[in-house]
Amino acid sequence: MDFNELKKQLWAENEIEQEQRIEGYNVNDQHLPYEEEAIPKMPGKSFFKEGNIFINKHHRYSEMPAHTHEFVEFNYMLSGSCVQYVNDKRIELQEGEILLMDKDIVQRIDALAEDDILINILLKGDSITTEIVVNMVKSNGLVNEFLMNASNDYGSHDDFIHFHCGNNQEVKGIVRRMMLEYFNKGNYYMRAMNLWLSLLMIELTRAIEEDSLEQSSEQDEEILNILRYIEANYASLTLTKLSKHFGYNSNYISNKLKKETGRSFQELINSLRYQTALELMEETDKTFEEISYELGFETVPSLYKLLAKYTEKTPKELKQSILEKRKNQ
Repeated sequence: MDFNELKKQLWAENEIEQEQRIEGYNVNDQHLPYEEEAIPKMPGKSFFKEGNIFINKHHRYSEMPAHTHEFVEFNYMLSGSCVQYVNDKRIELQEGEILLMDKDIVQRIDALAEDDILINILLKGDSITTEIVVNMVKSNGLVNEFLMNASNDYGSHDDFIHFHCGNNQEVKGIVRRMMLEYFNKGNYYMRAMNLWLSLLMIELTRAIEEDSLEQSSEQDEEILNILRYIEANYASLTLTKLSKHFGYNSNYISNKLKKETGRSFQELINSLRYQTALELMEETDKTFEEISYELGFETVPSLYKLLAKYTEKTPKELKQSILEKRKNQ
């Protein structure tokens, strides 16, 4: 089955949709106990019999009453648009956009019309959460972290993320491949879908970065240039060198960094060094001495002191846990 054939299948009315269109009420096909609970929880046991990802079409023609989930959910607007309420916040989801919702959020959906095709992608357990998405972006560096915190769209949402990716062809292509894998159910399809999910997360983090850059003001440009310079030169950079490069005195640039990022110059340097140390331990076989030199330290104990700021594990224990993680991947 190719995607055009899948679209025909998705546009065709199923029995539940026919009943909802004719009778005008919501068919409670998941048997949620609305008589007993105002906001029941939708269990995940009936969705994940084949693996950790489940995909279906949201039934049209009737509103979906308020409920919560035991699972993480992506809503992908394949066609048309819809209005959803997430923790009472009104969300207009346009064609090609994605809404990522954590477990336990309260969601309700207004009735969908004939050409409104909403795809539900459900993820078992902790496959992904909004926190993971935020941390993926932040781990890419100081600039991305600053943009995330400065963005009205992404900075303050702990339970959901609305991705305005309607024109993103990469995201659209990946979601369609996931859908085809799921509905065709070829050999190793669940494994393939998890790989596509990883690619989707990468593209969505890029989408967040692009949106945040577009929203950044001219006032942000100065601090962004400073943060980019810190990222590129942190191994040998001092506050004095940074100040001279941008033509400011040390107090001014120190205060500016603290005001804009919430962290001091040294805290920013330490964060970059720690993240780089973890990456080097995970991706290379370099010794602690070699890692120390690459981070700009003169001695290995300086590296150990840095690691102790962020973890209670000894350097040896930290390295071992990273090696075990690599082995299990």
